[in-house]
Amino acid sequence: MSGRPGHLVLLALILAVAALLRLYDLDRTSLWYDEAVSWSQSKGSLGELLEAVATDNYPPLHNVLLWVTMPVLGNSETALRLPSAMLGIFAVMLMAPIGTLLAGRSAGLAAAALLALSPFHIWYSTEARMYALLAATGLLFLLATLKVLQRPTRFWLCALALGGALFLYSHIYALLGFAAVGLACAVCALRDVTRTKSVKESSAFQACLAMAVSTLLFLPWLVILANRARSVADEGFWIAYPDLPFLKGLVFNIAGSLTLFWLLLALALIGLLLALTLPKRACSSLSNLQAVIVCSAYTFGPPLLAYLYSVLVQPILFDRYLMAAWPGLLLLAVTAAQRLLPNMAPLALLVATLYLSFPELKFALLDKIRPEWRLIAQDYQSRREPEDRLMLYKGFAAPALAYYLREPKAFTAATTLEDLQDPGLTDRWLLVAHCDNTETAAAIKAFSARESDSVSQRFGWGASGLRLVKRPEPN
Repeated sequence: MSGRPGHLVLLALILAVAALLRLYDLDRTSLWYDEAVSWSQSKGSLGELLEAVATDNYPPLHNVLLWVTMPVLGNSETALRLPSAMLGIFAVMLMAPIGTLLAGRSAGLAAAALLALSPFHIWYSTEARMYALLAATGLLFLLATLKVLQRPTRFWLCALALGGALFLYSHIYALLGFAAVGLACAVCALRDVTRTKSVKESSAFQACLAMAVSTLLFLPWLVILANRARSVADEGFWIAYPDLPFLKGLVFNIAGSLTLFWLLLALALIGLLLALTLPKRACSSLSNLQAVIVCSAYTFGPPLLAYLYSVLVQPILFDRYLMAAWPGLLLLAVTAAQRLLPNMAPLALLVATLYLSFPELKFALLDKIRPEWRLIAQDYQSRREPEDRLMLYKGFAAPALAYYLREPKAFTAATTLEDLQDPGLTDRWLLVAHCDNTETAAAIKAFSARESDSVSQRFGWGASGLRLVKRPEPN
């Protein structure tokens, strides 16, 4: 693993495995609601796209990516998910140079392999949403930051400014990682200036300047997000309070094993302690302590800041929003393993990770599903008469149903129970989506149907799942 030709061969093999795990059977599951929203927001003009995303809670970069690729690839499930899969592979590739900067080539390869086999990263690299983009642009931002800290060339300063902007435009959680890294660089810059009495000699100060350019590029959308944040604060958000059971579930969903998470966290903390005793890396102008601090800020900043906000203001902490932070934990753990026992410890960590997370890896690849909108649409289309129409309750799920029915005015979206009680309603079919038992029963009753009139039920969240009901013929 130490020679360059062997390093490239092993990296190619890791990328091939990453590609196989992310590209194979991309359409195994239905698109779920959020993916269908991405499709719906991105299929019009660029102006319509920006207007639609501006009313949502995230920046537009992923939607713009779909807007560019759909005319070329189409809008099948595979075509919509392909950009995310390619970004997932790109993220795996970026792990190698970052790990190499932190602790050498062996660590870089081990870090890439860990991310390639991560069930969490694989799952969200096969989803037509912005999470794979968040991870890839975050790693690009982290790599550029470390390169500037090592030697601030014009190329890497431009890469940092652009990479930071792309990161910020990927997802609102990028703000947390970006701010944490910016604070770490500012502290390093202050230390440099205190020591040398000159800002010109501080690579950390130059990194801060490049990040300031990123911030200016993102400023227009930051204003939009600030206005949306006020609306969300007034209306509330759907994420649960982060109590202990919630946090345990979050950790398991990300790591695939509670034991693995504690192992990685312990190694990361050991790595930070080791960096305190190894102030300078051999053959590099990048301070090991400085690099580990920046990587730690990138890793721990988002979950800690999101947790504090969740406790003090309103819950926003959620597993898939930490898609960028997760590779950082893998990098810190591998760095510590390499310091403890060069070459052998990263390999042992890889084996232990695969062993502990294999059940979740198998589940993600073969058995894990998303709400089955494709199947429920097929159920309806196979049973309906040509003149029949469908009522959807609740109406927020309309993009998912519209994606699979693909007929103009194929259904009516109801947002309240009163909509189902309209005397002039001629719809024969009702689809209840993502409701609890009480609301499901109330919706069926309001539609003048009975529980026994249910003809199909597919997987979906809530007790109702995706339940298809046919109203009896009037006497």
